[in-house]
Amino acid sequence: MKPTIAKHCKECKQYHAAPLMEDPIILCPNCHTQWGEVVNRQDVFDFCPICDCRQFYVTKDFNQFLGCFIMFIGIVLVPFTFGLSLPVFALVDWFIYRRVPMVVCCYRCDGEFRNVATDRKFKPYMHHIGLKHDKYR
Repeated sequence: MKPTIAKHCKECKQYHAAPLMEDPIILCPNCHTQWGEVVNRQDVFDFCPICDCRQFYVTKDFNQFLGCFIMFIGIVLVPFTFGLSLPVFALVDWFIYRRVPMVVCCYRCDGEFRNVATDRKFKPYMHHIGLKHDKYR
């Protein structure tokens, strides 16, 4: 799989994934607006190629709505299954979650880096760092 960066484009207001290592300039696949430029190909996470932020976090590339929906179905079926649906659906949710790969995200621009090989160890999302980069404050 090729390394990609995905984010919401400010121009066309759509969520798109652009190839990361093919060309040093990153363009929106839809409207061809320039998002940024990869300066250091050996270490993409030296700083974000879109917003020059130096802080990243790691998370699962898992749809949270899907996980909540699976648990909701299990909760709805509790009266009919005498509570046995909760552990079964929790196990299904856990199995799907374990099979999903990790994605590295930028705190400032919310760019999601997929399939990028790195030897760095990123920490999970930390709220105090997220508040520092919150664009809606």
